[in-house]
Amino acid sequence: MSESYDYIILGAGCAGLSLLMRILDEPALQSKKILLVDREVKVQNDRTWCFWERGAGYFESIVHHSWQQLYVKHYDGEKLLDMGGYSYKMVRGLDFYRYCFKRVKNASNVKRLYGEVAAIDAAAGSLTVDGNLYRADQIFSSVLLTPPQLKPTQFYLLQHFRGWWIETDYDAFDAATADLMNFRTSQQHGCTFVYVLPVTKRRALVEYTLFTEDKLADEDYDIGLESFIRDEMKLSDFHIAEKENGVIPMTNFVFPEQDGKVTFIGTAGGQTKASTGYTFQFIQQHSEKLVNALAGRQKVYGQPLRFRFYDSVLLRVLSERKLKGSDVFYRMFLRNKAWKVLRFLDNQSTLTEELLIMHSTRKQVFMAAAWEEIAHS
Repeated sequence: MSESYDYIILGAGCAGLSLLMRILDEPALQSKKILLVDREVKVQNDRTWCFWERGAGYFESIVHHSWQQLYVKHYDGEKLLDMGGYSYKMVRGLDFYRYCFKRVKNASNVKRLYGEVAAIDAAAGSLTVDGNLYRADQIFSSVLLTPPQLKPTQFYLLQHFRGWWIETDYDAFDAATADLMNFRTSQQHGCTFVYVLPVTKRRALVEYTLFTEDKLADEDYDIGLESFIRDEMKLSDFHIAEKENGVIPMTNFVFPEQDGKVTFIGTAGGQTKASTGYTFQFIQQHSEKLVNALAGRQKVYGQPLRFRFYDSVLLRVLSERKLKGSDVFYRMFLRNKAWKVLRFLDNQSTLTEELLIMHSTRKQVFMAAAWEEIAHS
């Protein structure tokens, strides 16, 4: 069997569905025939996305909770962040899937297909699923066709985490306040911090997060969470309602934008911030640009190259343990207005703002790392 489409979207995750929602909203693309391919139906709350944003965003209707008061905490102290109009927002995976698939169900021009992709021909714009051939003018893939081949001068860290949704039988949390980064936990494995994200007085997501080369043994995540909740949060009477795990690449590897008729999206398309692992908002920006390009309004332009350089320098500092990651991030927030740091991490800051943020770091260490990066580029 062979079928033809205008667009094939490979992967019904954050990137694929975000792109599809915007295509469905675009009047100029209403006649396009679309195939959405994934391995299996998504029916679980398999992940939680958090991001900062000013005002109402594209997925505002499914924001589970938001915070305007955020702390960064360190053994040396803590800082209540000046958010400058930003809110820190949470979207639960299951809410996202339900919202998107409800819209897909009502879209007569979209077909869903579940199965294993056996082969992709980028030049021809075709893929094979369970023995059947599907063709398209363009394929948008959240999956790389070949594994990344890193150069000796490139870095590949992992942001890996385990989150517990914990509940108590008494009022234990302030749902208006969250910890964006709490470094008051052992740093023996490398840069380690915990998100504390209360959504009610009795329910919170506590996520143990590391920026290191390798994952931990399974039990070490639980040990880290148990120790933090007991020693830092001072809680002993709680139960675990849900668990979630994840691994996000943090690398200065340059992901391909396109291969033949295949355009890469999501992490596969370089939409994960190399130095922080944040992805959700970069996916939204990329999806909007792609749809504008499909509608003939503009070309898709990447991020300014200087931000890739900044990320590479920070990855070098973290990978080579030139400074403790906990000290780097705490100092950055301690010495700058948080909203300026958030703009910087969103790749939206001005050069003047960037120079001021750099001035607040351990300049000698970062300058030396920058020169190394230039020498190896």
